[in-house]
Amino acid sequence: MESRNIQTSFLGILTLIALGTVLHFLQRVFIPLAFAALVSLMSTPLVNRLTKLKVPRFIGIILVMSVVFIVLYGVGKIFYSSLYDFVSIFETYQSRFSQILREIWARFKIPEELFPTMGWTRNLLDLIIQTTDSFVNFGTSLGLALIFILLMQIETPLSWRKLKRAFPHHVNVKVARTVSDSSNQVARYLILKTMLSAVTGLLVWLSLSIIGQDLAQFWGLMAFLLNYIPSLGSLFVLVITMTLGFVQFYPDWNRIIAVWITMPAIQIVIGSLIDPQLQGHQLDLSPLVILISLIIWGWIWGFAGMFLAVPLAVTLKISLSHIESLRPIAIMMGSGRMSRSFRRNWRKREKKN
Repeated sequence: MESRNIQTSFLGILTLIALGTVLHFLQRVFIPLAFAALVSLMSTPLVNRLTKLKVPRFIGIILVMSVVFIVLYGVGKIFYSSLYDFVSIFETYQSRFSQILREIWARFKIPEELFPTMGWTRNLLDLIIQTTDSFVNFGTSLGLALIFILLMQIETPLSWRKLKRAFPHHVNVKVARTVSDSSNQVARYLILKTMLSAVTGLLVWLSLSIIGQDLAQFWGLMAFLLNYIPSLGSLFVLVITMTLGFVQFYPDWNRIIAVWITMPAIQIVIGSLIDPQLQGHQLDLSPLVILISLIIWGWIWGFAGMFLAVPLAVTLKISLSHIESLRPIAIMMGSGRMSRSFRRNWRKREKKN
């Protein structure tokens, strides 16, 4: 029995590795499919609302699809034009940063041989170019993603019928509950995250515009996009805007301090105060699970995988929680905090025992 369990464990590990490899090499198909599934989850409530208002479902789908296309087109246009401006002035920032460092080195009489090399700036530019390539590759697959979204929206009314036909009654109830819980929680997370990301990006854009920092629109858009990557995305925007603000405004310390105060304040207020209050314990994911999910999906699908990491982890956790034998794994993936209902049921069981 023990040897059989070991063999099963190894077989499961090999299956996961094989699945990850397939997803990596076929990412041009699976990334648009995953993106379409998430957008479909977000847009389904709006389509249903239009249907309740006596708008034919197909017309509602076309209207929602039009809004999605306009938003994606606008974001892409702003991103590429702003990124071109950033790359064009990057060498100016690089030379100015080197000049500022030499001035500081000379002021404090630090030996010249200790002067740092500027290799990291080249690495930063390579990282930005790599990120751009990821967005370009996704942009080429956007048409496929829109087709997936359209088909998913059309297919939604038939999904429950298929579940009833595909599974016995006692099984389709569990499957339906799993699908419903997963879709509701992921949709709620995505809608709230999109709203908070939009507010974050707007505040970054307005704040940097008022202070006078270059490419404020671009950094607002980056704050919006990278806010979907927990912690790491916000940290990247924070560090890069504070660094470039220092380079641009030195020796005007009033503006430098304004950037250094404003940017962390936005991230702390929205990311650490408002976001947890709105999301609550709905996701109930361990920070370690989130980090591992970011690493794994980042390896499989690059930056696109990091955007999708948290929704995919939530879906996996909810699915495992509805399978009796795998429920302990779902519990271990959680944050360890008990919800009120869980605590209430736990106390009732303790009293009975």
